[in-house]
Amino acid sequence: MIGYHAVMIRNKCIAMGTWPVRAGLGLLLLVMAVQAVSAGQTVAVFDIGSGSTRMLVAEVDACNGDLLTVRDRRSVRLSFAADLLESGAGRFSEEIKTEASSVMAELVELARGHGAEILVGIATQAFRSADNGSALLAQWQEELELVATVVTQEEEARLAFRFVASQLDDVASRLLVWDIGAGSQQLVWREPATRSWHHVNSDLASVSFRNRAMVVLGRPAGSRTPNPIDPEEVAHLVAELAQWLDADKAAAVAAVVSGGFEVVGIGGVHGASLVNQLGLAPGDDVTRSGVARALHQRLGLDDEEIGGDYADTDVTNLILVATLMDRFGIERYRIMGLDLTEALLLALAGTCPCGDDGAAAVSWPEPAAVATPGP
Repeated sequence: MIGYHAVMIRNKCIAMGTWPVRAGLGLLLLVMAVQAVSAGQTVAVFDIGSGSTRMLVAEVDACNGDLLTVRDRRSVRLSFAADLLESGAGRFSEEIKTEASSVMAELVELARGHGAEILVGIATQAFRSADNGSALLAQWQEELELVATVVTQEEEARLAFRFVASQLDDVASRLLVWDIGAGSQQLVWREPATRSWHHVNSDLASVSFRNRAMVVLGRPAGSRTPNPIDPEEVAHLVAELAQWLDADKAAAVAAVVSGGFEVVGIGGVHGASLVNQLGLAPGDDVTRSGVARALHQRLGLDDEEIGGDYADTDVTNLILVATLMDRFGIERYRIMGLDLTEALLLALAGTCPCGDDGAAAVSWPEPAAVATPGP
């Protein structure tokens, strides 16, 4: 069952002006296809991630009013990244295509039931990698009238950065956004003096690291989980991670962190896995000691003992984050429970004037304070 949530949100102006043009070709094509969203329209936006797909349906009163009504939020596990890695052919299997098409049809039907007139989406790392990813999106456009595009890692990072910056006026000029999903990882910040963009991109993420861990730890072929993991195996994985990381990129991030930038973690690993395992809420801080404590509690446990739909990646997520915090010199960072549906809605929601970098004056509550997506 896909969870249902509804909420009323007050905001000022949810337009993005011209910034989608500067963000990159994928978003530009999407915006050109959709044009501006006018006041009173209901829009369904989709974040088609590598491990899960999220939908947000909202009625937009762009610039002519101050009320935005979220009619529905859904989150469904669709393991595109795992399927792609398991197939070894650089293509999505027929099984995941059939499963995903059925789920997307259900989501679109739900969105239409809420009066959605526009359906748009972005697809990320797994679709960037799959030879048949764009063809699957084209199939959905023809069959479901869902207009979706594959975005680059830079587009994905900047889309998230602008949304986070719009929520954190106090740190927007010295902000580092750290996004770890199922298939990719992005760190993005802007130079305070010049406002130039800086990116550190990687495919070292939740599912990809879990799969590497299973190989390193010698799990049997066909295994779906590395668990249980013992302390010696943790040390082995940390040592391997040190070899996989790009030393120059890690040093660049560490220099930004030491320069006093506020680090904000988003994406499934930060906003879901760590939030749940550390008992946090969006807006809380993740600390090294908190991650170490959660990891210690889960050593030696199998998936059933860990519990939840994502038990197979929870422990390796903790190992990944703990190691990266150490390499980047991060003692603590703030979590925001957003996903790209909010950011995409912001990008499409009108044409009223915005600031220099397109960060509109939006007053969104923390997404998890609105609702926690259902399983």
